[in-house]
Amino acid sequence: MTIPESDLAYLASVYRLQATLFRDSAEHLTASLGMSGDPATPSHFTIPLYYLVSHAVELLLKAALLRRGTTAVELRQHGLRHDLEAMMSVLLAQGLGLSEETQTVVRHLSGQHADHALRYTALLDDGQATYMPPPAMFWATLDELLL
Repeated sequence: MTIPESDLAYLASVYRLQATLFRDSAEHLTASLGMSGDPATPSHFTIPLYYLVSHAVELLLKAALLRRGTTAVELRQHGLRHDLEAMMSVLLAQGLGLSEETQTVVRHLSGQHADHALRYTALLDDGQATYMPPPAMFWATLDELLL
């Protein structure tokens, strides 16, 4: 059965489900790295964890936008596509309330997410620090974005 992209509720549900799968994987990785408690000391072993979290944030923001009428075509446009901060700004402009902590996490993840740094260049010394907040901070963000 093929579901058309015009079924925004279905697509939002799929994105939300995928986000929870990325989050579950991040939780397992957090436990296996011994990072369950705060404060965590990030290392090169934690890069995949932060990639999973960052991608879950993207999927949850897209699900929220879809549920509020943004089309799949609009989500693929350059202005939104992988730009977490731009997606969050649209949601805030639509009246969605997000805590300052969540907004901070999303803003800090946004640049490295849009540049795919966690996928490709996080180990390069390009003068840009990789944002790696303590696990409790990103769990709270993901919980809030589940909306």
